[in-house]
Amino acid sequence: MGIGEQGSARDRATDSAAAGKERRPAVLRNFDISYIGVCAPQIWIYCIAHRSDGALGEVALGVPLYLALSATMAVVMMLVLRGCVPSLRRLAWPLAVVQGLASVALVVPLLPASPSASIFYAVAAALAGAGVAWLYLQWAPFFASSGAKDVIACVFVAMAVGSALKVPLDMLPAPAAAIVLALLPAVSVALARRADARPVPAGRAPRMFHEVNPTAIPWKILFGVAVYSFAIGAVKGVPVQSDPVPFVALTVVHHGVEIVLAAAMLWWVLVRGRLINFSGLWRAVLLFTAAALFFLPVAGPAAVPWLLLGAGIAQTLVVMLLWAMLADVAHHSTASPLVIFASGWLAYSLPLALGETAGALLGQLESPAIAVTVLAYVVTVTVVLALNDSAFAQRRIFADLDVAAPVPAVFESLDAGCERLGAECGLTVREVEVLQMLVKGRSKSYIAETLFISENTVRSHSKHIYHKLGVHSKQEVLDLLGLGD
Repeated sequence: MGIGEQGSARDRATDSAAAGKERRPAVLRNFDISYIGVCAPQIWIYCIAHRSDGALGEVALGVPLYLALSATMAVVMMLVLRGCVPSLRRLAWPLAVVQGLASVALVVPLLPASPSASIFYAVAAALAGAGVAWLYLQWAPFFASSGAKDVIACVFVAMAVGSALKVPLDMLPAPAAAIVLALLPAVSVALARRADARPVPAGRAPRMFHEVNPTAIPWKILFGVAVYSFAIGAVKGVPVQSDPVPFVALTVVHHGVEIVLAAAMLWWVLVRGRLINFSGLWRAVLLFTAAALFFLPVAGPAAVPWLLLGAGIAQTLVVMLLWAMLADVAHHSTASPLVIFASGWLAYSLPLALGETAGALLGQLESPAIAVTVLAYVVTVTVVLALNDSAFAQRRIFADLDVAAPVPAVFESLDAGCERLGAECGLTVREVEVLQMLVKGRSKSYIAETLFISENTVRSHSKHIYHKLGVHSKQEVLDLLGLGD
């Protein structure tokens, strides 16, 4: 190989490395620890709700906790819709202090068992629930300003880091765990403010997919979330005979699988550059949960802990997908991020609290196994009726992953060229809109959803466009625009 060829090869390698670096999301190219700080409130709520040595049982703790979280989200949503936007910064530190004190009370029970002590701990759980709701909302503006790849990177790196930190925290004795959990709310507030001060560099202005709907809420998905949350909450209160399994083994496997799932999602999107079929992924998670619930009553005692473990892992994945979905919807909506995030968490937390209450009642039945089977059936029906739609309206979620981030000037040039061709060849206004999307590589389903027309109508427009332009392929259209490549 000659010197010129060696130099050319080095140039190609350098260009390839630079292109690979640019394909990485901005949060990884300009990484700051605050970008994954959302793991702090997620670690807190998991470790508080699942400690078996706390002041209250899991169900008795979860009901006031999630009811208070739901009530806080509902109040914030109503205030914003009425035009009164609450100041997240003003109450953040006071609520973090209250939540920290409540954490200590819930993890290290100091009062002897009595009705008054139970009321005290229920109030502490409610105060903690209001605090964690405020912590979640602290992150809404940051995630709403981030694109799809940045959101995926932040959410699933946070999932992996959070799951890794849960392992030692689960094993800490109560006093040490109480100190860590008391500090996490303050850590979350500090990291959220740091992230707001270091916004992710924007590649392009987001397209407002959801401006037609004032609240831009994907109700089909939220309905599936609500049914799922109710079923998971109810199962906690239904007694099922199971063999004991070492706590360390359950914890390591539980959080280890979560780390693997987070890494797989990051590899799929950021390394392979593949898309996320959001509705398909949702169906898979719900059907997996339904299958675990269906086999729970008939499985042997040795299999029950692992079925429950699988349902718990699916619940973590649901929470992270919900977070990423809400961030992407908020990014492409004219509605307030607080409304979108509050409505999403309301759909998750309120049914969870109601489900835990119902589960405690179902556990008193003579045949609680029948109730679990019914829950599995309800989840399955929800998947079939609510999410098994060939024209699923939420395909726009993570639509930014469909193409590489374009240079705005290129799209402006394409739009102007299509308008010129339309004027010369007699295209209608709608046909020009379809042509502008076709030359940008958009699929027919994407065009149909964006323009609120059917795919058959898109095909009809495409035939008319090709006929009027005298071409037979998109490549010939690009040639007419002077963009042969």
